[in-house]
Amino acid sequence: MIRLARMGSAILAATIVACGGAAGQTSARQTPVLPAASRVVMGGEPGEALSRGVARLGLPPYTAAWLRADVSFEMQRIFTNYSGDASGRFIELASLTSPKGVRRPSTLDPVVSALPGLQKADGHFGAEVDLRKPLTQGGPVITLLWGNARLLVGLVTAARELHRPALLAAARRLGDFYVNSAPQLCSPDRMADYRSSGTYGDSYTCCYFPAIEGLVMLYRATHDARYLSQAERMAGLFRSFDALPIDHSHGNLCAWRGILDLYDVTRKPEYLAGAKAKWRAAVQGGFVWPIGGIGEHWYVSYNGDEGCSESDWLRFNLELWRHTRDTRYLDMAERLVENQYIENQCANGGFGYRSFESGGSGPCATSGVVQEWNFCCSFHGPLGLFFLKSYLATGSADGIDVNFPCTFSAPVRAGGSEWRVSARAYRDWPGGACECTVTVSPAVDHAAPVALRMRMPSWAEDPIVARSGSRCVRPAAKDGYLLLARGIRRRTVLAVRFRARVRIEARRFRSVPAPTAGTLLHDVTLTVGPKVLSVVPARGGIRPTIVATVDPSGRLDLPRGPGREWRSLLVDGDRAGSSEEAVGLGGAQPVVLRPSDGKDRRRQVFALDVLVVPARTIPVAARRRMAAYFAPLARTAPVYGADLENDPDVWEAPGGWRFTHDGLLIDSGDVGLIEGTGYKDYRFEFDVRLPEQGTGITGWVVRSQDTGNCVMFQIQSADTTYSAPEYKTRPNTLRPHVRRDGAWTIMDPVPLPVQVRRGETHHVAVECVGSRIAVYLDGRRVCEQDDAGYRDGAPGFRVGGGETGLFSHISLRKLP
Repeated sequence: MIRLARMGSAILAATIVACGGAAGQTSARQTPVLPAASRVVMGGEPGEALSRGVARLGLPPYTAAWLRADVSFEMQRIFTNYSGDASGRFIELASLTSPKGVRRPSTLDPVVSALPGLQKADGHFGAEVDLRKPLTQGGPVITLLWGNARLLVGLVTAARELHRPALLAAARRLGDFYVNSAPQLCSPDRMADYRSSGTYGDSYTCCYFPAIEGLVMLYRATHDARYLSQAERMAGLFRSFDALPIDHSHGNLCAWRGILDLYDVTRKPEYLAGAKAKWRAAVQGGFVWPIGGIGEHWYVSYNGDEGCSESDWLRFNLELWRHTRDTRYLDMAERLVENQYIENQCANGGFGYRSFESGGSGPCATSGVVQEWNFCCSFHGPLGLFFLKSYLATGSADGIDVNFPCTFSAPVRAGGSEWRVSARAYRDWPGGACECTVTVSPAVDHAAPVALRMRMPSWAEDPIVARSGSRCVRPAAKDGYLLLARGIRRRTVLAVRFRARVRIEARRFRSVPAPTAGTLLHDVTLTVGPKVLSVVPARGGIRPTIVATVDPSGRLDLPRGPGREWRSLLVDGDRAGSSEEAVGLGGAQPVVLRPSDGKDRRRQVFALDVLVVPARTIPVAARRRMAAYFAPLARTAPVYGADLENDPDVWEAPGGWRFTHDGLLIDSGDVGLIEGTGYKDYRFEFDVRLPEQGTGITGWVVRSQDTGNCVMFQIQSADTTYSAPEYKTRPNTLRPHVRRDGAWTIMDPVPLPVQVRRGETHHVAVECVGSRIAVYLDGRRVCEQDDAGYRDGAPGFRVGGGETGLFSHISLRKLP
């Protein structure tokens, strides 16, 4: 790595804004040449996330039968009526990511081989339908239209990547279905019928128009003008349905990506102008969240996102940059990837749904871990990262552009020759610096000279460029890029260093002027580099008030700890009118701010109120006392007490946990635990009610080493509606489980001594003493068993899909 000189004064970079301030930088250079994603190696967190996502394709439940079930109906699984949805996504991702000459995973060939034979006579896949009948929300026509749109993309992609003419022939027949069905499905005369199904994921609005993307791809593959004409006809009708807010951002963005594909083919300016207007409306309207992404629905406030929408939003930004060279779109893509996108990945490599807590102006905090949606997000999430590879570095007639300061290696076509461009990034956000070493080498001996440029990110300041054997220089940015070198002919190594400081940003990516001491900023986000800082673990209400200092020059700062994390004090926002009073340590609580982590189950608040005080307000003696506060900040001591459902901050609560006036209501989220370590012998007890609207089953855990290793007990009511013999379900029983490395072993059910029915409240107690665990119901012992080798570990609750429980009067007491 080339060492750089000490950094000097800052140069403010552009911010991500859509209007009312500095816009992104637009370059007049030619449309960039993208390298083939399959030839690019991406490192760092995005590269690891992509590798894990692709490996997920080879894990359960993805058998060939499961994958093709939405067109073969050979088995029942979730969303089999969305014909072609999972199967289409799978063959697209698997064919794109399979190594040359290899079919990976092993299920790819059986799926693609079966598809042509499952096609209906008119070209569509799925149930037989009558297109002349009125459309109903969630009806067979609407749901199969969604799946067929995804399958059309998959068929064209797999035909090209796997060299399978039969797949292209099937794609043509499916394209013919869209052309021939236009009088029924793309007619202005049926607008009332189309609108009657709403805008959710089972509506005409959501499910029909994503096929624009596949039709344009089919036109590129066949040059049959009918497919392009049909795509344009659909795009024209789509604009009548496109208005924010709207349900199901994934479906809406699929259509918009198809419209950008139409622009790429036709160069009709209205397509690009419409996409740019959509982006502005989304950002200005607050539909894009501070962490860079969007919700499952196009709402300002919503309680969850999904990996599919983040994938589409990423690709929409990348494609907008390709057609405009406006760097604001790359800034947004970077914010998304560095925060919300990768945090949407599950431990097994899949992607899914993450819960959020929202105020009136939008989401403020994440809550719990991601719930995998293996039927859609686990395909679409890796797909976005795969296409990102093509944008890390791009070429043109006059040079090479490095668009992201990250680790990668890519073949780039520039100046008529191919160059190998590699970059290695070193990022020290607590230290306020990001360094990226770039190496370029021509593939031939006599390559024409080219320029080397790097994007100046919106967060970056004071760029310094070092070249081996030369002094450091501070280049100025032009059109959003730094000119690192001109006239490169041979192998060249340079290092670029940016400074990154803590900044304050308002909603909708609006910059905040340098605050003065005594200012109380409401609903803001703190960033460093592309990273959004979160208070972890969260304390206080939905939007806590923290303290930040400002020096005489107006620079914002936060104290650092020995681990170089950022620190602050949580204060009473109602008393924040007086700086000295607010930061008095008597009532203040210490907190840590750091980039969010999708693996951390605790609440992570990224929208804050910030009280700005002069550094001198906190005297030396008080700073020493503050340091003492932070010593035990990483909670390791056990948490004991009564009525623990009234203290959400002591729980590592996944999505699906709601702390209500009646108690802790859980309807999903798998395992959630109480914070702390060192739990050995204890009594864990609570009242439980199985809600009448549930299936009559819920569970709790003890001696949890982590969420994948624990002892669990499930109670099933006498009036249960759930029956799964393979899981040993039985009415009015207790079912003991042991979980090792995520896999469950189920013991024989134990009959309950009293009748338990939905809507009733019963008291449960569990005593863990030495190697024995005893369970009591309403004071009567139900069972006693060995702890399966788990001699310590936290208690908590476990509720999966279809299960629900209301827990109150939760207490945890240490036993001697």
